[in-house]
Amino acid sequence: MKNIYTFGFLSITSLALLNGCGTSAPESFMRMTKQYWEVVDVKQSIKYDDAWQRVIYIVTKKFELEMISKEDGYVRSAFGPSYFSEDMINDKYQVRIVAKFTPDRKKVEYKIESRIWTGKIWENGSDVRVAANMRKDFVNSLVEPVKKSPAGTAAPTDSLQQQQQIQQ
Repeated sequence: MKNIYTFGFLSITSLALLNGCGTSAPESFMRMTKQYWEVVDVKQSIKYDDAWQRVIYIVTKKFELEMISKEDGYVRSAFGPSYFSEDMINDKYQVRIVAKFTPDRKKVEYKIESRIWTGKIWENGSDVRVAANMRKDFVNSLVEPVKKSPAGTAAPTDSLQQQQQIQQ
């Protein structure tokens, strides 16, 4: 019976290592080969120079800059440790941000690139926790606040709510 438990433990440990759990990546790390751009609309009342300064301020609070071009509306940080304290003890996990304005300067697109050292190669991915945190910062600084519905009127439903209503 003891051999069955030992075999089971070794099998689970082997699977965990193969799946990357042994690589010390935080749970927010998502392995992927293609990065996806998030988009934030810039409030119409914010001029490009002001929006650019806000983006640079937000990025430099959490990352060191590697490349910056105001004319092109492009900024990229260097890879470095995650700014979340529990990830900073891991020197084999790195995160960076790439942000750019659309040509019309009405939107900011950004992506979070992260990578984990496997001992042989860097595996690429994204960090969903960092992406959500950066989105919150960009939205709070650049986006028109959502106006609350007047009392007595229902807020518009999203697609999930509509689907649930149809099923009922």
